[in-house]
Amino acid sequence: MGKEKKVETEETRIKKETARIKKLYKDLPVNRKNSLTKLIERAAFMVVSLESMETKIREEGQMVKMRQGEYEIDRAHPLLTTYNAMIKNYTATVKLLDEVFAETNGDQPAPGSKLAKFVNRSKEK
Repeated sequence: MGKEKKVETEETRIKKETARIKKLYKDLPVNRKNSLTKLIERAAFMVVSLESMETKIREEGQMVKMRQGEYEIDRAHPLLTTYNAMIKNYTATVKLLDEVFAETNGDQPAPGSKLAKFVNRSKEK
């Protein structure tokens, strides 16, 4: 028998991602961490959403067929627009988190650089 892949719910994935991101920013003072909680939760949501969209786009292709009456035309996958907008928002969110980290911790490398590497690793596969 082959190994069965356990499918996690989106909510579980977001909680795990939130915990992972919070761990990256664990050295921030408590007052800063508390003020960034919602931003970290949004970043986690975006990571999970982006991964889901990437999977669907990979499975269905960047171009999809669309019925136009009697014929079909190729068009860009409908998720590409949402994906592109969300990746920009995600990048801005990580940049903001890194700026707060830099203000608080001076010369230490920002955790978001690790976070960006994590997200970009799926693109390299």
